[in-house]
Amino acid sequence: MQLALELLRLVGGDSATEQSARVITQVSEVSDREFKWAVDGGLGPLLYLATRSDIARLPRSRRDTLVSADLTAQVLHGAILDSAVDVVDACAAVRVRATLLKGISVSSQYYPAGHLRPMSDIDVLVPADAYESVESELMLRGFARGSANKGSFSHHGIPLVHRQRRAWVELHTALYPMDSGLAGGGIFGLSNVVANSIPSTYFGRLVYRLTDELQLAYIASSWIRDLTLRKFHPSFLAPLFDLVYLLKAAGRTIDWDGLLEGLDNQLAAASVLVALSWLARHGLYSPPILRSLADRQELVGSLELGLTHAAIDRHLMGARRWRLPLPPPVPGRYNFRNQLNKRMRLKGTGWRPIM
Repeated sequence: MQLALELLRLVGGDSATEQSARVITQVSEVSDREFKWAVDGGLGPLLYLATRSDIARLPRSRRDTLVSADLTAQVLHGAILDSAVDVVDACAAVRVRATLLKGISVSSQYYPAGHLRPMSDIDVLVPADAYESVESELMLRGFARGSANKGSFSHHGIPLVHRQRRAWVELHTALYPMDSGLAGGGIFGLSNVVANSIPSTYFGRLVYRLTDELQLAYIASSWIRDLTLRKFHPSFLAPLFDLVYLLKAAGRTIDWDGLLEGLDNQLAAASVLVALSWLARHGLYSPPILRSLADRQELVGSLELGLTHAAIDRHLMGARRWRLPLPPPVPGRYNFRNQLNKRMRLKGTGWRPIM
């Protein structure tokens, strides 16, 4: 797990020289499995940035891999930027408020260069009653519907693709599906999202972004949701870097009390607890609300928290896919009360619980 962890320490720290040397050593000495896992997770450009000052120290094959990954990421990011501008312009053309979500937001907000943040698509939140207007405007700009089905309770429509650029767009009308455990409470409700989105710019165009507090909760909750649905995958490294970059940029100004007060969803509170306590465990950031967070939720006790951290260390950071017959320990997975309440709540509705 040392390669990804040393890279996290580098991007989150103030002094780069000594930490950069540690990353170079790790890139040179780490196993092929762990190196490939990091590159597959989109960390190649960040590793190139960290090692390029002394890249001659690296084995030739790994040096070539990182150079190639950085160049490829720059080309792909250019196509994503062109498509993202199209989305923002399409929203403006039909007088719709566009809120940037996930990678397309954090890459230009917190990262030193946008291509350093891997992303597979562009996520933008639009009002539900304006969805068809925005979609139609994008189709006039060269986008077409993909093959995925929307689904009865989806929080976004059928993904749109610009085939020449190979860029995908998801137009969201909510942050989470209705049948997600994260949809309860007000933290991710549309009224709270609108109230906690702030005006910003994207290549000179007006957009909205989530406040740092809501962004932190959204990143952590989405990360835990992904681990729940898909277990451990190298792409799930990226949210940890999102959090570290966010905290490096805004940690001193985050309204921690306001964040804590807004976490009225048990799963969201547990997700933030897992993410922030994992960062604190490895000396990456020490937020002042960990004890209060632990007291605010009932899904994760000290034993499950330790098991979850150990699973993240071994499988996500340690480049080992989860092959056990049981699902990984994530918030609420093995909590009897949560499982019982969830089944009673969903009984007879026809919903299939995702989380």
